[in-house]
Amino acid sequence: MLFQSRALVVVIAAFGTSATAFSQTPKLATVPLILEDNRVFVELTFRKADGSPRKARAWVDTGGGSVLLTERLADDLSLARTGPETSSDDGREAPLSKPSVFLDTLSLDVSSAPAAHGIGGVFVILGSQRIAPGIDAEAFLPARVLMRYHVVFDYPGRTFTLAMPGALPPHGERVPASINTETGFPRIELTIDGRPYGFLLDTGAAYTMISRELLEKWAAAHQDWPRLTGAVAEANMLDDQTDVDALLLRLPHMQWGSIEMRSVGTVSRRRGTFETYMSQLMSGPVIGAIAGNVLRTLRVDIDYPNGAAYIEKVREVDAHDLDSVGLVLGIANNGTYRVTGIARQDNHAVIEGIRTGDQLISVDGMAVTGVSRDRVIRSLQGRPGERRKLRLRRDGRDFEVEAGVRHLL
Repeated sequence: MLFQSRALVVVIAAFGTSATAFSQTPKLATVPLILEDNRVFVELTFRKADGSPRKARAWVDTGGGSVLLTERLADDLSLARTGPETSSDDGREAPLSKPSVFLDTLSLDVSSAPAAHGIGGVFVILGSQRIAPGIDAEAFLPARVLMRYHVVFDYPGRTFTLAMPGALPPHGERVPASINTETGFPRIELTIDGRPYGFLLDTGAAYTMISRELLEKWAAAHQDWPRLTGAVAEANMLDDQTDVDALLLRLPHMQWGSIEMRSVGTVSRRRGTFETYMSQLMSGPVIGAIAGNVLRTLRVDIDYPNGAAYIEKVREVDAHDLDSVGLVLGIANNGTYRVTGIARQDNHAVIEGIRTGDQLISVDGMAVTGVSRDRVIRSLQGRPGERRKLRLRRDGRDFEVEAGVRHLL
């Protein structure tokens, strides 16, 4: 997912420890795929100035453009800043010299000059120990790096593979995946409600996103399609009013090639996010991004050099992925979580006794400050009818609310 003004970054896979490991020229590498919050992470290995390895977790994003490192990681690697500090929606950044990065023993080329819309290059996020609040990663591996390879996201098998062009035979049903040659963003087509639509294939996003205008059109035409106001659980990806007012709609059917997917949850994005902004970064128009809640059911090969994807369905989409306490949360840079909204069904809030602005302190005794988004989201999920004891803080005073897990969508 293109992360606000700039996409995120690269991190660090298993690093060979012997000198001979680095003298070889491997054609591919396969490492464990870490799936948290419906997002893909891998371990990369950076080489420090003294030649020793420095391992780090990277967020792998087919919708991201620039390689970013936390300041802690950049300092550990003794990387020089090559330009002035700038500010963006992601924080204060500065360009860096090229790091030496490996996925297992495969050396990664992360040297890419900025292309369209400033995407590309290597940057440090100043003052950071995590690549983003609530995300357990020190780096970000974006499309501008991935586009050089044949990439395999085996979600059910929990493996991630990078291969040099031609080094890996494709696996699964072939479907078109046109690649923008400047950004590296892959465009696919999905059929919904009888019509084909362009989508970004987005391993960096937790939940499938679609233009609000189109979701509202479908909701009006299909009154039986479940809907919800307020992004909860993995759909709660943004720390702003967009999530509070978001329309969530569960689509009964989505088709990719010959593969049928049912009960697909989607969350709205403001008009123009995809139709205007993201479409100009793609090879053609898009109305949304297919994300981790769907991709986690598949094995997905992306043959970037040949503009194709190969897909295999392994399991069904989870129709209960939003069974949760109906809180919309935001996270601050200091790791604190606050309530930004309450989910609403039929214009009624699904929880009483909690207000916007309340700080979430703990869930069933688990303190949440400094805890990853993934753990906080999972602590609020469960089976409908279960109860969660929430400790909150308002105006300097702590209080408790018992809230039920509900099938929200």
